[in-house]
Amino acid sequence: MDPNDSVGKAATTAAVRKRDVLPYILLFILLAGLLAVLAGALLPPYYHAVPALLWSLGFCVSGMLLGFLFGIPRTLPSGTVNMAPPDERTNAKGRPTDEPPAAAADAAASSASNTLFLGTPTPMEINSNLVEVSDWLTKIIVGVGLIELKSLPGSARSMAAFIAPSLDTDTPTAMAVVGGIMLFFSVHGFLIGYLLTRIYLSIMIKRADSMVKNESVRLESGKEIEVTELSRLQQKSLDDMQEAVTQLLLAHPPDGGAAVTALAGMPTAQKPASLVLWLDDHPRNNTLLVEQLERENIKVDQAVSMRQALAMLQQKHYALLITDMARVENRRRIKDAGVRTVREVRQVQPALPIVVYCSKDTVASYGTEAEAAGARFITTSGTSLLASVNKLLHEEREDGAQSAP
Repeated sequence: MDPNDSVGKAATTAAVRKRDVLPYILLFILLAGLLAVLAGALLPPYYHAVPALLWSLGFCVSGMLLGFLFGIPRTLPSGTVNMAPPDERTNAKGRPTDEPPAAAADAAASSASNTLFLGTPTPMEINSNLVEVSDWLTKIIVGVGLIELKSLPGSARSMAAFIAPSLDTDTPTAMAVVGGIMLFFSVHGFLIGYLLTRIYLSIMIKRADSMVKNESVRLESGKEIEVTELSRLQQKSLDDMQEAVTQLLLAHPPDGGAAVTALAGMPTAQKPASLVLWLDDHPRNNTLLVEQLERENIKVDQAVSMRQALAMLQQKHYALLITDMARVENRRRIKDAGVRTVREVRQVQPALPIVVYCSKDTVASYGTEAEAAGARFITTSGTSLLASVNKLLHEEREDGAQSAP
């Protein structure tokens, strides 16, 4: 629903692609160096290829090991956590423009039975011995290297003199070739080890830590959701609940309110089953609301585009359609996509109830058009959405019972 979210995802995808290209670039440079070494054996000065290639790979692996030690990411001390910046934890910031403010958290907070955590985090601490060894070795290497910096050229010359006879060519040429091999492959190996460790090992360690620390929770339906995502979905839930309670106190109960209340107190197994289609290009934002609907014996199918939704409407019989307002269709953001959806669906299935669930900004801009197009209910509140879905489904069941012979 949000352009910033879409741009952010595109930027993330581009960053991932650039990061994935890096190994190929490093491999290409390594192969170019090996070909240069091999060319020196086939062309003048005609040294032995096998020893030259073996020493090249040896210096490369040594550099990779050193880069690995320097690139191992540090972990947080035990008992500390990464907290989001204060501006991201506030209710007014860090939210997409068209993302429902209390999208799903109010559903979880509206009932004492909505306990989503089925387990407790495991009291296991991450083993950080590798990080400690890496830190210890890198300090020693840097310290010794700085102390012996003056003797480094002499040591390199001695190493080159030791390797040169294996190339079986004149000594000055062999010394020059060995010097180039040592410099190129050790530096390039260090870059390979450091960059790949810094990028990919960090991702692997983060995934392993996430699995051990149980940073995801399993909903009763079997779906898993990360704790950070769950916390994001629960933002502004208190404000939404207060707004919903205020509206209930000030407004008269709508028709069918008693029936909805009766359904709410009925056991799930006794509630009539219904099938609902939810159209939203960011379905993760509705995870908790979908969970709540399925707890009410309301099965939810999700679509991310109008074309997909129209195809699904032809394949199955849905009792109700929920749609967002602003949406990305065919890589183009359409601010009144919800209005267009209502019109398209009205032409295909005129009797299908449609609920528009969007932000306050889009309601102010396109709410009247959506209502004129045939939307039965327009809301920005997850609590009101759940109530309206139950009410419309109850009305549909009553109409079906009256029309049945």
